[in-house]
Amino acid sequence: MIMIELCPGGSLLDALRKPNKPKAAQKLTWLTEAADGLQYLERMNCVHRDIAARNCLLSGPKNITLKISDFGLAEERSKLNEAMGRVPIKWLAPETLERRVYSPKTDVWSFGVLAWEIYSDGGEPYSSYSNVDARQTIIKGRLMEMPKSMPAEVANLVTKQCWKKESNERPTFEAIFAIVKKLK
Repeated sequence: MIMIELCPGGSLLDALRKPNKPKAAQKLTWLTEAADGLQYLERMNCVHRDIAARNCLLSGPKNITLKISDFGLAEERSKLNEAMGRVPIKWLAPETLERRVYSPKTDVWSFGVLAWEIYSDGGEPYSSYSNVDARQTIIKGRLMEMPKSMPAEVANLVTKQCWKKESNERPTFEAIFAIVKKLK
């Protein structure tokens, strides 16, 4: 059982889709807090397997802090091979889609999608694709275009590191946290 504090700010996805959009500084803060939480999970040998804006909650209302939530698919192991039931296709790494492999490095891929969601104001990844088409697109290595509001440093982190085809070439969350923390 995992207990977290009450998060009256609701989901990150809802906050991103509100008419009064969060400012760039707030988006970077949320990205940094997500990296920090995922860094902790990585140290605890926990693979979340469902990193997405819908699964991040915001405390508040004054000092809003992002909290990683929804541990329904999480496992306390460093590598898993499992059948894929109902899973979030558009957030999954190529090796998960091809070989049903989950690891901290697949969470790194999903973190890249989370970054894309944050800077697209809660847009749906691969929105014009069906899950079947999105799966093939990801496996073939065709990446989404980065939102125009995404800082170049974050876009480089996502496209050149988090979304590397070879999972062992992706950074750890400790390295990701260090990069985004410097940007703040």
